[in-house]
Amino acid sequence: MSALLRPVTILCVGGNDINMGAGLQTDFAVAKALGCHARLAPTMHTSQTVDGLQSVDVIDKEVVGRSILDGLSDGVDAIKIGALGNEQVAEVVVEILGPWRDILPIVFDPVSQASKSNTGVCLNTPAGVQFAEQRLLTMVTLATPNGLEYGSGKSYFECSAVLKKGGHTDPLLCLDGGTQPDYISDVLHIREGSALEIRHARFDDIQEVHGTGCALSSLITCYLAMGIELENAVITSLRVMQQWLGNTKDGILHPQAPEILPGTRMPDQRDADGYIWL
Repeated sequence: MSALLRPVTILCVGGNDINMGAGLQTDFAVAKALGCHARLAPTMHTSQTVDGLQSVDVIDKEVVGRSILDGLSDGVDAIKIGALGNEQVAEVVVEILGPWRDILPIVFDPVSQASKSNTGVCLNTPAGVQFAEQRLLTMVTLATPNGLEYGSGKSYFECSAVLKKGGHTDPLLCLDGGTQPDYISDVLHIREGSALEIRHARFDDIQEVHGTGCALSSLITCYLAMGIELENAVITSLRVMQQWLGNTKDGILHPQAPEILPGTRMPDQRDADGYIWL
């Protein structure tokens, strides 16, 4: 299909979460809210409840590969990768999407462990995590790890850009008897450029909201698909997430068409060298 005859389209590779609505279900909802179309390539089926991740059924790598190829067949403008499941699926993703690394923006949300889960149930195996760190991070436009996934940061040295999300509590700070600031700090590192810290309000009553990480990475993917440059796409996505989280009343994220337009952020009096406030 001609790009002139279709809406802005993203391909989303990740896990199904039909009960709690994260994963591909969030990807689809976010794309719809922004007027984009999302093609979905499932890597796994998950069973999740309010008590956390209960089980994971990883899809055969050949089926995943065919879904990705089908999603690419009519043309897409950006790709979002989420939960992979295991090393075999990660290998297929790298093999198929590798040739697109210099053609399309690719956003990778390196989720491997749910915030709450049954013992031993994870969204990627240790071998899968290692393979993704060695092969996938080097080919993506942006990775969006939380603090736990980022670790020491060594695995991300060869990544073109990293958004280190600050929404998770720092366990070392808590052990040391420290306190969390009343804001969240996300840091955008663009290779061969300076880091930009982005500070925004912390909502204390939305800790149980499901799929916020999926939503943020999907937002960024949609804005990149629209042709918006990376820093602007990240800042705009964080602003939209603030709006959505501020409107969350029932513990469920409800993506709606945002009122915020890319590039419309005004300087804040608290801005300083190296960081900005939303």
